Amino acid sequence: MWSLLWIGGCYNESSDQLTFDENDLLLDEDMASQIGEIPDSDPGSPGSSFVQDGPNSNSKHPLVKRVTQTLSQLTPDGIETSQAQMSAWFDVLVESTGDGDLSYRVVYRRITYSEKVPGDSQSYDSNDETVAVPTALANLSELVGSGFTFRTTGDRTGLELVTVPATLFSGDRKGTAAAEFIYDRIGLVLLGRSSDSLPIAPAMRNRQIASPVPMEFSTRFAVKASGQGTITLDVFGSVTTRQSPTEVKLAGGSAAVSLKGGYAFGDMTVDAHNCVPRRADWNRYVDISLVRTGTGDRIEQQKHEVVTIREIEATDPKGPTDQSAGADESAGTVPSGPVPVVAP
Repeated sequence: MWSLLWIGGCYNESSDQLTFDENDLLLDEDMASQIGEIPDSDPGSPGSSFVQDGPNSNSKHPLVKRVTQTLSQLTPDGIETSQAQMSAWFDVLVESTGDGDLSYRVVYRRITYSEKVPGDSQSYDSNDETVAVPTALANLSELVGSGFTFRTTGDRTGLELVTVPATLFSGDRKGTAAAEFIYDRIGLVLLGRSSDSLPIAPAMRNRQIASPVPMEFSTRFAVKASGQGTITLDVFGSVTTRQSPTEVKLAGGSAAVSLKGGYAFGDMTVDAHNCVPRRADWNRYVDISLVRTGTGDRIEQQKHEVVTIREIEATDPKGPTDQSAGADESAGTVPSGPVPVVAP
């Protein structure tokens, strides 16, 4: 098994894996966060369950997040391609705590997943209770059954997880890891505040990955536009390593792994009051080179990930059905579940 990036399945929500899934976006260079003050925006907030989303109001945001991953690798035997897709339909319920902070509850309505890798395939649909959940996808099943809650702290300057299954998160609920967990799941990142209390771009984010290949993800946000109660951010990123190559154990042997680098780009539109994403489009790339120990055989890998988040119309509590196929995602209607992956 040569495929390093696909260990444990194509989709993995754990940031300590080399799988480049729901980790931070990447930065092109080591730069400080670009700050930009936002002029007063219209209070209207089209698309959410409540048009007015002010300091003393509650709101509900139905969203769908889709992650599509493609791994292409050049081996001595030719080119191999694998693909996976995960779609999650969920609601983010926001309430004011009365002290300037906000509380959030994330309720999942449906998660679907499909994967096709050389010699293996699997799928999962949380709406199908007649099929056993694959062991490798148990974390997705638990996410549907539990959801999680969190809140802002320090007048919306920090995030704290309140309730979350220990099998999904066991770190410091008030630390950086908690903020990363929230960002990885629903794409929420807190806006900064200027001295005049106007929203500005979030601070630059850095994430260290220790294994299997040491690397650092960096992310920079910059204000692109604002209006009608929303702010649109450009997001740029890069991935680097200070140690290369790294010896990594693989099935049937080991290999020297060199991280050539990676980058990401995209934009996201967020609610100016509660920072819940309304729309997001990200592209992420990572290039890896592996040389098998002993034989010297070389394999080149590139992983491409496309992430989209869309605000949608509220539907049945169990989420969309297969009959929703063909709905226009960009129009705010409920999209279909993932199309089964066809072997290349």
